[in-house]
Parts: sequence; C-alpha cells; structure tokens
Amino acid sequence: MVPSELAGWNVARAVAVIPVREDVGSYWIKIALEEPAVRELIYGRLNTTVQATLNLKDVGQLPILMPSKDERETIAAVIGKLDNKIELNRRMSQTLEAIARAIFKSWFVDFEPVVEMARGQAHASVQAKYGLSVEAMATLPVSMSTNQGAPLPRGWMLRPLSEVTRYLNRGISPKYVDEGGTLVLNQKCIRNQQVSIKEGRRHDQAQRSIEGRLLQVGDILVNSTGVGTLGRVAQVMTLKEPTIVDSHVTVVRADAQKVTANYLGMALFARQSDIEALGEGSTGQTELSRARLAAMPVLVPPPELLVCFDKHTAGLRQQIAQLADENQALEKTRDALLPQLLSGKLHVSQEAVE
Repeated sequence: MVPSELAGWNVARAVAVIPVREDVGSYWIKIALEEPAVRELIYGRLNTTVQATLNLKDVGQLPILMPSKDERETIAAVIGKLDNKIELNRRMSQTLEAIARAIFKSWFVDFEPVVEMARGQAHASVQAKYGLSVEAMATLPVSMSTNQGAPLPRGWMLRPLSEVTRYLNRGISPKYVDEGGTLVLNQKCIRNQQVSIKEGRRHDQAQRSIEGRLLQVGDILVNSTGVGTLGRVAQVMTLKEPTIVDSHVTVVRADAQKVTANYLGMALFARQSDIEALGEGSTGQTELSRARLAAMPVLVPPPELLVCFDKHTAGLRQQIAQLADENQALEKTRDALLPQLLSGKLHVSQEAVE
C-alpha cells in the first residue's frame, strides 16, 4: 500500500510495497489486514529461522474480506473516526513532550539561565524569560565550573544514581497464569517512553511472593536485557491495579529528599543511549547490571529549581499520560469493533457515522 506521493521512491528490502486498486483503496486493505483472523494467518506464516520475515507469495495469498462498496465505506468511516482520534492524541502528546523536553534541555543540559547570567544578563530578565520562581532564582549561581570533567553551574553536583533513589531493583521471574493474578509488565510494555499494559501478562502470587515489589506512580522502568531493547525508559504515570515487572526490567524509584520523580524520569529519558552503553555480554544476550546502572552519574540541581521545573512540566506529562490511556482505550474499542463489523455481526448505518 503506497500513497501516490511516494510513487517512484526506493524502499528497503524489508518493506513490501503493495499497489492497491483505486476502487478498493489502501485504507480498506489496512483495515482488512488488521482483522484478527488475518493477523493470525500472518503470524502463522512467518519464517522465523533467523529473523521473522513474510514471503511475498504468502502476502499475496492473504484472504481479504470484500463486502459491498457501501459496507466498506461505512466500516471505514467508523474505524476511521477512531483512528483519527488516536492519531490526533498522538500528535498532541508529541507536542506536549517536545515542550517538556525543551524546558529540561534548556535548564539542565544547556544551563541557559545560568549561562545568561554569567554573561551579565539581568536577573529580572532571566527570571521572566524562563518563568523561574523567586526561590529558584535565589539558588542559581552566576558562573560555570567543571565537575568530573563536565561543565556545570558552579556548586552543582553529579551523584551516582543509587544516591538519589530509594529503590533500584530488577523485577521477579513470574509464575504466569492465564486469568486472575497480578499484572506483570515486561520489556514489550516499554516503548516510546510510555508504559502500555497491552502486552502485559498475569502472575500467580500464590506461587511466588510479590511482597515489596508493587510499582508506585512515578517509578521509572528501564529495559535491562537484549540489544535493541536494553536502555529503553518509561515512567509509571498511572496505575489502575496492583502491578509488578518481570526480571528483564529494572525499577528506579526517586528519593524525594534528593530529587523529584518527574525530574529523575526526564533525566533518565535523556540518558537512554548512555544506559544502553552500560550493557554487558554477547550480542543478543546483553544485560544491564544493577551495579552499573546504580553507578551512573546523575545531575542533582537545587531543590527549589526542581520544584519550579515540576510546576512547568509535571502537568504536561500528566496530560501525555492521560492521552496515552485514552488511546489504549480507543485501540481496545477499535480492535473489538473491527471483527464484529467485518463479519457482519454488527451493522452501522451510514447516517450514524456522519
């Protein structure tokens, strides 16, 4: 399926370009390929000898449901409304995230407020420009220095991660059950700096205790096994039920006396490539040890500045979490509706979706 504006482009060998008849439309093919039975066929035909691949011949033989044109248009309208809302939420999240990251980079990577004052900029103009509180301004130095080889605002310190956390441990090896039990998050649940429960499984706590293992809002999750996944970071912004992580994920919990959970989460987001580089072991078996992660240096700004930072960014990040929760609910609704609509078990009139 390729839009007209991509016609003539070269694509990677790992990507199959499927020309679609105009009277059918690429969006309908996308919908049809998402039907659970078709997805099951796709997964069943994967060649996993070395790396999961799908033969083009098998792609061409996939059965595509083709109801009447009117039915296709109605189904596409229903699913399209959900997909459009999901995409709108995703773009809103990206915008909010970009704002929060820009503030973090300005204050704690480029140190712009301190640098500007070091160059003689008036305190009042710096305070107004960056939205700093009186208390935060009082803690800002007016010069830079070098600490552990890094240029930092004078007096600011780098501390080992272990010194600014009150909990830093991997999860357990779960005893899985199909129903009931406790929700377990794994590495698949940590993507794009967000936590998704869609790939979560269930643990039987009667077989293995979870005492002291339950996640808390604000916990930071770090993927700790395997090339390509090791180093991914996400932060728990909401919890709908008791939840733990498996042994491939490390839980980092901020010590509120040293740093805020919001700041530490963003600090580790910014260090994902550094965390990935801490992995040890052979290709495909790379592991992130607790000791190496615990020793990673983290910048500890003045608490008054962290309070001000949270006022600027914590609300943005909470909105991002709410949008992510809404998208997960919308995706669940779409995935439940789609097979019903395609099978004809559920009918929706065109008037109902207009």
